[in-house]
Amino acid sequence: MVLAVKSEGLKIGYLDEQDNVLWAVKGVNLEVSEGEIYCIVGESGSGKSTVALAISGILPPHAVTEGELYVYGNLVIRGESRSYEKIRGRLVTYIPQSPGTGLNPYLTLGDQFYHVLKSLRGSTRKEAKAEAKKYLEMAGLDPASTLDRYPHELSGGMQQRAAIALALSTGARVLVADEPTSSLDAHLRLQIANLLLRLREEVKLTVIFITHDLLLASRVGDRVAVMYAGSLAEVGKLREVLLKPLHPYTSMLVDVIPTLGVKKQLKCYSGEPPRPGSNDEGCPFFDRCPYRFSKCAAEKPRLSLAEGDRYVACWLYGNRE
Repeated sequence: MVLAVKSEGLKIGYLDEQDNVLWAVKGVNLEVSEGEIYCIVGESGSGKSTVALAISGILPPHAVTEGELYVYGNLVIRGESRSYEKIRGRLVTYIPQSPGTGLNPYLTLGDQFYHVLKSLRGSTRKEAKAEAKKYLEMAGLDPASTLDRYPHELSGGMQQRAAIALALSTGARVLVADEPTSSLDAHLRLQIANLLLRLREEVKLTVIFITHDLLLASRVGDRVAVMYAGSLAEVGKLREVLLKPLHPYTSMLVDVIPTLGVKKQLKCYSGEPPRPGSNDEGCPFFDRCPYRFSKCAAEKPRLSLAEGDRYVACWLYGNRE
């Protein structure tokens, strides 16, 4: 098995006004196989987008890092050191939440392909145009009607497809999609999901799909990592996790999903995730967990094998002494 992305004890934080580190990601271990669509889900503030920025190599300069991160065996983060030479934009590429912000509003799509490919490969305009046509068609767009248009002349769905085509034209093998459908309606979300599935098969693409939409994740994903307060709560095959969630937080996420054609009482859960910099003693989900007991408050559970190939960070599946 070839690993496209691997992290060991990855921590990412930011300094506050008193130069204290507020950790947004707290010791995450990930293993993403080549050709896999790996979903990372969780509430806002869970740390999933920060992980996406780290893999893509676009963390802000003031970010603080610990642990290790590899992209196709290339060590890109080791402790405080970061090195993305020949990785960022070449081996791994990033699709932002809003496709409009990922495209230059002052350049036509054709010009954007030219500038990107000239920078990466020294391509001429003719070569860049040929590549643009290839990848726009792959993304389901008509080059004749889109190459000479500006981003604002395209619909939201077309912008997202154009952003994906531009990202793929770099030859990247890992696509990090950070909430790529959050600004689209249900029909367009499904179209983008189907596009990612098709691209995975056509170009052997590895996709890291960041989302809070479990229904969409179930449509595209192979495996899922559920994040809460900067840590992994549960990791496993996506359908198994959704059908039989083990961590109480995963159960909470599943309970609030409306299912088409199924009548069920949607539950309401109170509370909010702890803020970065809060006390790390005990389970981060303690205040909201209906199954908590004394050990949960005293000691933070580690992600460990619970059953099959499912990993869970919960004392319900550990020693309760």
